[in-house]
Amino acid sequence: MTRVVLLDLLVERPAFGQGGNAEIMAPFAPAECLLLTPQLVDRDTYRSEWEADGITYRRIETPESIEDLNPDAVICSGSRANVSMWEPWMDDAAQVLQQSVAANIPVLGICFGHQLLCKTLGGEVKRSKTRTDSVTPLFSVGMDTLLSPIRKGLFTHQDEVTRLPPGARLIISTRHCENAGMRIAGKPVWGVQFHPEASRSVIDQAHADGDMDASEFAAFEEDHDGEELLSAFARLCMP
Repeated sequence: MTRVVLLDLLVERPAFGQGGNAEIMAPFAPAECLLLTPQLVDRDTYRSEWEADGITYRRIETPESIEDLNPDAVICSGSRANVSMWEPWMDDAAQVLQQSVAANIPVLGICFGHQLLCKTLGGEVKRSKTRTDSVTPLFSVGMDTLLSPIRKGLFTHQDEVTRLPPGARLIISTRHCENAGMRIAGKPVWGVQFHPEASRSVIDQAHADGDMDASEFAAFEEDHDGEELLSAFARLCMP
């Protein structure tokens, strides 16, 4: 069975966090998902184990070595925190990503995860003057089997990667964000600034929960094709 380690950094948001995780994991089913939450002081307030739609979820401590978990993939979600405003827990999350890249484990960084991955590997992340909440056309800069077919992405961020790490290839750009998608050359490691997991159902649920105001909801009205990216990544990782 496929085993995915997911840095679950939006656990406090039912739609974008838990709903987003379900969208990320759906293409892997049946699978085991190990949830890491280094940002939580007390994770006992959240469910520790459950099963849904062919995925078994288990919340665990961050390991000393990611290889001890023998994962088929490592994914880092978005977060309400900011890489440009570093917090101590980010050291543990960064270590997981660094170890995964070194071990040639397939990695996907999403939004905050993209920024953290790039920062960890020697890139630069800065805070933009303005925030972006939109569904935006993506421009393919270099051919890549995972990212090149994707045409539109849902963005919600203010931090952005201003310099890619050594060995990274730029693959996706937008008008507002130059480094919107990258791959580490010769490794199964990708980062994207947009949210491929933000499906229509996730957006609708976030709005219904009061976790998204009317202006944000309107900004995300247009469809995007992030689901294709998640499916392609899962196919690449599954044994």
